[in-house]
Amino acid sequence: MGEIVDFPPSPNLRPEQAVGTCQKTRWSQFLGIGITEEGEFEVVNSDMTAERALWLVKWAERWAMGLDEVESE
Repeated sequence: MGEIVDFPPSPNLRPEQAVGTCQKTRWSQFLGIGITEEGEFEVVNSDMTAERALWLVKWAERWAMGLDEVESE
């Protein structure tokens, strides 16, 4: 797998800080999911297929639930 940048829940982590951290990783593909100030759901992604984006979301879900750690043990 690749590097994981973990943003712990924080009331003071601003989007600019998260983006700055992501820029340091030099990822070739990126999928960003967030909520705008108006409360709208927004997804931003680099040039990738819908299938690739869905794979990233599903992999992130497994990581967030700790399921990838269970498989590697």
